[in-house]
Amino acid sequence: MGKYLKSRYPGIFQYVGPKGTVYGIDYYAGGKKHREMVGPLLGEAQKKLNERKDQAGKGIVIKKKKTFRELAQEYSKLRTGNPSHEKSQKYFIGYFDENNEWKDMSLTEHFGDWKLFQITPHEIEKFRQERKESPANGRERSGVSVNRELQILSHMLNKAIEWGWLDYNPFGRFRNPEGKTSIFYEEIGRERFLTKDEILKLLEVSPPYLRNIIIAAIFTQLRKGDVLRLKWDQIDLETGLLTYQEQKKRNKTGHKFLNDDMIDLLMGIPKGESEYIFTGPNGEPLADIKKSFNTACRKAGIKDLHFHDLRHTGASHLAMSGAALQFVQKQLGHANITMTQRYSHLTSNFEKQQINLMNGLCGEIKTSGKKIVRNAEIEENQAQPYINASA
Repeated sequence: MGKYLKSRYPGIFQYVGPKGTVYGIDYYAGGKKHREMVGPLLGEAQKKLNERKDQAGKGIVIKKKKTFRELAQEYSKLRTGNPSHEKSQKYFIGYFDENNEWKDMSLTEHFGDWKLFQITPHEIEKFRQERKESPANGRERSGVSVNRELQILSHMLNKAIEWGWLDYNPFGRFRNPEGKTSIFYEEIGRERFLTKDEILKLLEVSPPYLRNIIIAAIFTQLRKGDVLRLKWDQIDLETGLLTYQEQKKRNKTGHKFLNDDMIDLLMGIPKGESEYIFTGPNGEPLADIKKSFNTACRKAGIKDLHFHDLRHTGASHLAMSGAALQFVQKQLGHANITMTQRYSHLTSNFEKQQINLMNGLCGEIKTSGKKIVRNAEIEENQAQPYINASA
């Protein structure tokens, strides 16, 4: 059992419990006394107390009873059918099973019974550290994985604000001087991409259906889910224009031109009755190709390759062929050029080759082996009139 201790500040108390000491506040709203835990910082408690008093004075109803699990369940119901959300449910949020019973996952396992207002910046930072230190499949959990959980948590709390269940999102307190959120781990993108020889080896050992999908992923730089769900009516073979829906970006419409080899590939695929291009025996899009892809990689002797690396393979070879980074950015659908900068070093070799096209423009260049700067200094000094130091 914890202890409640008075502080010298009216309306603020301390709670000493098994997990440490936190500050809480007491205030009146709607003719009733309310008690609320805030966090380990006195300043946060003072700020929260002032906010609550201001809200009470304006007659704003303060809703504090909703738990995080209630938020998770409502959030999941309203986002059913969203492919990216289904993955989030499975690993992070939780889901209703075939018996309509709720199953907690990492976020609800941690925050499930908490009231939403109890999720403070301090508690988020503690959760972040705990997740980073807990292993994933026997290995160290990556910062990328932890970031995904935090991003989902932040989005859920934003929804709670929209629904009137929460007053503010505690993630807003994590800001650096540039105004960007500072709670996330720095993400270093994978640099893995296939060489031309590796591409040919992989295609050689792949069954025809997988071979077509691998080629499409490299040439279009689409994500796996977008490749597997490509439809015939999204492609104009005469103009080579592809119109597609980016599932990761809430089905945002994107456009890109296809290269001639990709058009030839599509023209060689028989059109059946299905609206999808890459299908299983039943005409439905393939759910996943992870097993066959891993088998092909093993046969080709290719290690440490994810399907998503095919997207980077296409972008990397574009950059190495001399495509401008702005074009690579457009092909990948990146919101800003910063995300595309990882390919900038691949364009340097091409630029080196291009600048060397100027060689010979000024005839044969002869060098004496002496430093040009030094020669210039000598000539400059010789050109100066002699000045008597005693003058």
